[in-house]
Amino acid sequence: MSLFLISVCIIFLGCQPADEGTQNIEKLKREAVQIQLGLKLTPEDVHGHLQLGAVYHKMGEHEKAIEEYQNALRFDEQNAQAQNNLALVYMDMSLTEAAIEAFQKAIELEGDNPAFYNNLGYAHDADNRFEMAVEAYKMAIELDPKFQDAYYNLAWAYHAEAQFDEAIRYYQGAIKLDTGDSDARYNLAEIYHETGQLNLAMREYEHALSFIPDDPEILYQIAAVYQKKGDILKMKEYLNLFLEYTVGMPKYEEKIQNAKQMKEILEADNTEIQVNK
Repeated sequence: MSLFLISVCIIFLGCQPADEGTQNIEKLKREAVQIQLGLKLTPEDVHGHLQLGAVYHKMGEHEKAIEEYQNALRFDEQNAQAQNNLALVYMDMSLTEAAIEAFQKAIELEGDNPAFYNNLGYAHDADNRFEMAVEAYKMAIELDPKFQDAYYNLAWAYHAEAQFDEAIRYYQGAIKLDTGDSDARYNLAEIYHETGQLNLAMREYEHALSFIPDDPEILYQIAAVYQKKGDILKMKEYLNLFLEYTVGMPKYEEKIQNAKQMKEILEADNTEIQVNK
């Protein structure tokens, strides 16, 4: 089962072309220099330390980011955002216990911030603390009933534990708040597919595909649903699309081989039928 994963309130560079990524790094370096110049004049500027920490975090300079967030806390120990941002850096470093402690401190300082609870849930999820993750996500939703990320993350937590009814409920809640959430639709389709509700699975896969029409994973799963429904022509159509879009994509190698084998079987069966006529 392939799941589209959890959503956390964090800023990152993402997957970019090499040239674009290099340009962004250079831009961030210039931004860091400008903030450093300002901090030389006003070293007690908490906002400046937060800004510099965020820049270092985007650059992947985790130790420098931690230092700046700690500087912010040195001048303002009641700064909840600094604790939250510090925790996010710890999560990137897989320091889960330290992250949980910092998220909890952020909540102690600003207990009505739903993003902090969502992030705490994310940390508990990463540490396989299901009940605590659920509690944190539900608190985020209680504080902000329109917090779509928290609905999605709560659904994902239930999904990972195979608690499908609850997962469906919260995926549907996430979709209601954002009808264009292809990840929520895909994961909902996965549950329907796994539980044999093929028509519902097809509906959600097709919704997801309408937002990302060249997504190989969705194409492959739609082919699998058509196979189970006995629609061989449609299955072959989506296998062909899957194979077309996965040329030069080694991460799909296992499914590429499966798709090719399925096509060979179909073609062999078709030849046999023609011979026997």
